[in-house]
Amino acid sequence: MSNSEKLRVAMVEPIGGHSGNDFYDFGLCKAVADLGTEMVFYTCDETDLDTKFSFPFKTVKPFKKIYGKDPKVIRGARYAFGSYMASRHASRSGLKVVHFHVYHFAGREYLNFLLFKRRGFKIVATIHDIESFDKFGQQIDPAKYAKFERLIDQIIVHSDYARDSLKKYFPNFNQNRIHIVPHGDSDFLYNRHIEKDTARRKLSLPPDKKLVLFFGQIKKVKGLDVLLKAHAIVRDRMPDVKLVVVGKPWKVEQDEFDQIIKEKNLAGDCILNYSYVPNEIIPDYFAAADVVALPYREIYSSGVMIRSLDYSSAIVASDLDTFKKIIVDGQNGVLFRNEDEKDLAEKIIYLLSNEEKLKIMRANAKKTAEEKFGWRMIGNRVNEIYKLALNGK
Repeated sequence: MSNSEKLRVAMVEPIGGHSGNDFYDFGLCKAVADLGTEMVFYTCDETDLDTKFSFPFKTVKPFKKIYGKDPKVIRGARYAFGSYMASRHASRSGLKVVHFHVYHFAGREYLNFLLFKRRGFKIVATIHDIESFDKFGQQIDPAKYAKFERLIDQIIVHSDYARDSLKKYFPNFNQNRIHIVPHGDSDFLYNRHIEKDTARRKLSLPPDKKLVLFFGQIKKVKGLDVLLKAHAIVRDRMPDVKLVVVGKPWKVEQDEFDQIIKEKNLAGDCILNYSYVPNEIIPDYFAAADVVALPYREIYSSGVMIRSLDYSSAIVASDLDTFKKIIVDGQNGVLFRNEDEKDLAEKIIYLLSNEEKLKIMRANAKKTAEEKFGWRMIGNRVNEIYKLALNGK
């Protein structure tokens, strides 16, 4: 690639607006496009941010009706057709690099990789989840990763922990082609100052209670069960505290959480919204909360953590390596022992009993978001990786 040649990139991420990936997708595409790179974003037909805002890149939606209740074989055929149409459109548009976002290493992802590779594209893959979290706790066969390893030119991960985990599954991949780039998920569209009372009125949340928020897609690995057990301890010592749960269960039974609520007699102490909420409402939930809880058992990166920092939230998080790289205990959040509901309860009680500490942590959280997760910095780093892929380095 010569200095005068324009960089042309396809970003393929079929989840998009189906379950909240669109903020990240559009933020990254915009950050790179602002540098002069031609970007085309390929996603699903449930994505609509492009209809509400103007962006400096094109959005194409070849993945149509791939979600819902239709039979899997029909949705699979639609996905395959979408993959074919995306690769054809990208090739005819003169794009040279394709950027995939990987949450599963399965047949549909391999089809995407193969179709673009056969058209001569250089492949950059951001691997968000090394192991799919619906398989958390199960033995994984590393052999299935080999066919992906052969197709990828450059890899992006979001943390040291993710990079170290990746070595087990991609043992022969050139380590110089694995890059750590922060997971940008700061709210560049709807973030604004919202008074707590205003947010609570808008969401019909109690104005006179302390609120602990669990936000995001609910998976076994996210530890909601740990938080519910911790909340029972908090409730017994601070009866004015409510737990607000906002998120759609994913490959985990809601009954599991309902059973804990029943056993711990928490029905009157929890506000449950087991659904996906629109992007424009998300800032209100964070503004309404006194504390945001991240009780995850394992994580490679966390968009919810970045959102929490960006919204100036007081965070309590498990002491995973991924969190410890960002959360300085007692400064921009507090850490508890992973899977220890008693320690989690103590940390929540400590925060809710110390308003001055909360104010300091909220200010430090925003500062952390600005210093470590700015879209301009992320866009620059990703753009350089595209150049490395194109030049075969």
